[in-house]
Amino acid sequence: MVGDTVLGRFRLLEPIGSGGFGTVYRGQDLRLERPVAVKVIESRGRAGRRVLREAQAAARLNHPGIVTLYELGEAGGRAYLVSELVEGDTLDRLAADGGLSDRDVAELGIELCEALEHAHEHGVLHRDIKPQNVIVRDRALPAPAGVARAKLMDFGTASLVDGPALTATGEVIGTIAYMAPEQAEGEVVGPEADVYALGLTLRECWSGDNPFARATPAGTARAIGEPFPSLSAERRDVPPELCEALDACLAPGPASRPTVRQLRAVLERTSDHLDATEPVPAPSGGALGGALVSPSPRSMAVARLTVLATLTALIVWLGVVAGEPGAALVVAALALPAPLLFPAPAQWVLPAAAPFLGALAIAPVYPALAAMAGSAARRAVLAALGWAWLVAAEAIFDSRLLFGTDPAPDGWAASLGDAATGVLLPILAPESILVGAVWVGAAALLGALLRGRLVALELLAVIVWAAGLVALHGALARGGPEPATGPLTVALVAVAVAALWARSGRGSRLPAGVGRPSLDH
Repeated sequence: MVGDTVLGRFRLLEPIGSGGFGTVYRGQDLRLERPVAVKVIESRGRAGRRVLREAQAAARLNHPGIVTLYELGEAGGRAYLVSELVEGDTLDRLAADGGLSDRDVAELGIELCEALEHAHEHGVLHRDIKPQNVIVRDRALPAPAGVARAKLMDFGTASLVDGPALTATGEVIGTIAYMAPEQAEGEVVGPEADVYALGLTLRECWSGDNPFARATPAGTARAIGEPFPSLSAERRDVPPELCEALDACLAPGPASRPTVRQLRAVLERTSDHLDATEPVPAPSGGALGGALVSPSPRSMAVARLTVLATLTALIVWLGVVAGEPGAALVVAALALPAPLLFPAPAQWVLPAAAPFLGALAIAPVYPALAAMAGSAARRAVLAALGWAWLVAAEAIFDSRLLFGTDPAPDGWAASLGDAATGVLLPILAPESILVGAVWVGAAALLGALLRGRLVALELLAVIVWAAGLVALHGALARGGPEPATGPLTVALVAVAVAALWARSGRGSRLPAGVGRPSLDH
């Protein structure tokens, strides 16, 4: 339906999401000249009644933490729900990309509690709270005062406390991995079911794991209500009061769970005690219960200290015991920045891949690997570090891995001066900085292109990006051997497509709850 104008004023520009209750398009209100989100649903039968129910639920709510409904209409057997368009990413994607700290999660949780309080006070139960149904506004975009950063969306399974039931006894509506036991049993649910789902959502953000998710939906359903490990066992750095509150949210009996207001009070009391810098681990399970469990920030901090201690010991041994201060200087300059700057082990070793790719005659593939990092700054730094490794390797091994660097003097490892001038100084040469800037720009550009929204256009962008990068390298060679354009372009496109697959979750159509991988974890 891209390009269609519906309800006489809303033009559909591109699909941005889909689910069991319809497809959502980015749109433009031609009358008021503002961006909107348009959900398109086949309106016959039960789906039609659900559209009406969602509209009734959303119309009752007016809160900065809930996506605002603008208009409802029907035409040609389809219903259209038009709402505000929030520029940002869903909570699961941000967690997977390493874009949230522990304190971020708490602050977003406070806003979600406030939104949920408002909904409950107006007789609306959400019944499908999960990381994919929380949209988080891009902090880089200006926002009016009083606008929440986190917003609840998709009231497609909402229940009106005083409205007629749309489900028969025993019928289950929602996402199984986030259902309270009474909801999974098909019983009538109350606000406690939303508390359960919100507590589980926040716990998954902090631990990287859904304790009830299994390999199959049936296995997940059987695990609901079973004993589970306390959050404190996985995150000893999280305040005990907060761990106890989240554990209580997952109590099998609704009466044992805190209210939304009580959960918000705990989040407010403990948020200042949470780390505001380290990213939380990526959600690993969700509705399918993935087998990969991301390490916690605590374990990554321990790993980082271990790596730094090992590198420091190696540098001291080289400089003092082995009598090779030049080698010690080079190791310190090349190997220490990554673990000092990045939280994730995958990023510590990535720069060393650049010389290896150079030995395979596909060094320009490296920016595509760096582009898989979660933020523009990380992509840029990883690209620069990879280029530094490549230039140094060319000097050390007297090998043309891309454009060629003059070989380092014999005995450079035993001389600080020769190591500095023969191995490290070429990294800062003007022609070297120029190519390094190309790598930085290429990694940043590809990372910006790969948003996982309209895959066909992004694939085309990847091909253009690859061809442009090959052409730039050829132009900068200045008479040296140009890269083999055919194989190199194919390799660039292949790695970039893999990055697109990872960042988009196969076109944003992975089952609910599955985290998207990235180099940040």
